Amino acid sequence: MSAPATVAERHHHAHGPANRRRRVLETVAPLFVRFPDRLAETAVVVLHDAYGLTAPIEDCCRELARHGHLAVAPILYYQTGGRAFTTDQPDLARSAWRRLRHADLVADVAGAMDYLERRCGVPASSTALLGFGESPHLAAEIATGYRLGAVVGAENVCGLSQDWAAVRHRAAEVHRALSPTHHRREQQ
Repeated sequence: MSAPATVAERHHHAHGPANRRRRVLETVAPLFVRFPDRLAETAVVVLHDAYGLTAPIEDCCRELARHGHLAVAPILYYQTGGRAFTTDQPDLARSAWRRLRHADLVADVAGAMDYLERRCGVPASSTALLGFGESPHLAAEIATGYRLGAVVGAENVCGLSQDWAAVRHRAAEVHRALSPTHHRREQQ
């Protein structure tokens, strides 16, 4: 009986680390989540602008939850620590946004949609995408792959998403847009 082959005999060439100079693991952004007081039948994926997940974007999620929607905001800058920029840093914010890979952004939204449907039981047809600043184009593009309840964009609020009145107005738009979807579903 022969001795078992050694590692060197079975595998004759050497390797470096598998992840040398490239990303090995693709992942999706963590979510800022706000649940309503009652069982959520509708949800909103809130996409922040170049300034990041700022206090007004978090407030938008809270406002949507007060209206009865489950609100989730992917932290799109998660790979760089989830940084948020102030309104006096527009060049830094836009530069950071341009460094985000499109495929990663699409995966981040897909992860949020998956969380809503699989973990929370809210289907895409009862979900809205709300994009601020640079995100409405992304929201519109992604919407083509889902049968969403609504898509609302706020392109002209880049930097103004720091303004509570603008954010609150967009939250109300989403609420109005989702409400007919919810009522139609109840009647079926």
